[in-house]
Amino acid sequence: MLKKLAKKLFSGGLSIPSQNGFFLKVRCSSCGEMFNLYINKSTDLLQEFDDEGNTSYTLNKEIIGSRCRNLIHVKMAFDGSKKLLSREIANGEFLED
Repeated sequence: MLKKLAKKLFSGGLSIPSQNGFFLKVRCSSCGEMFNLYINKSTDLLQEFDDEGNTSYTLNKEIIGSRCRNLIHVKMAFDGSKKLLSREIANGEFLED
């Protein structure tokens, strides 16, 4: 019984559906520290409306690591379907898989 519980807790069997979010991977431009943040599209994106009532979403994320006090700023824009339109980063770089 304890083996089954341990397997459920530590096997990594909990997966996060990709349609609900994504991993944001960035590196600090000063010290090289890497960050792997999970962005939940339902709770982390800010909903915006234009004059015609169309919906879009934005993400503004500020990241400070443990190695240095360099503030990394990430700004991302999404359409009404929460598909990525553009992304910008200051004081860091995006990492790809």
